[in-house]
Amino acid sequence: AEIGEAVRLAVAALPEEQRMVFVLSRYQGLEYPEVAEVLGIPLGTVKSRMSRAIRALRDELKGLLP
Repeated sequence: AEIGEAVRLAVAALPEEQRMVFVLSRYQGLEYPEVAEVLGIPLGTVKSRMSRAIRALRDELKGLLP
């Protein structure tokens, strides 16, 4: 439960553009081309925002797991 709350807070703290891409892909199960279509942005932008989101989440959560 503690880890889940930490992940939720870390995702909520992401910049909106990164958070939207992350949520649509990871929580809603959309493929990157679908995320691009829903948000009306290029596929490359989806990929770069996802990469930045994952990097930020790793940095934020690095001390949580062994």
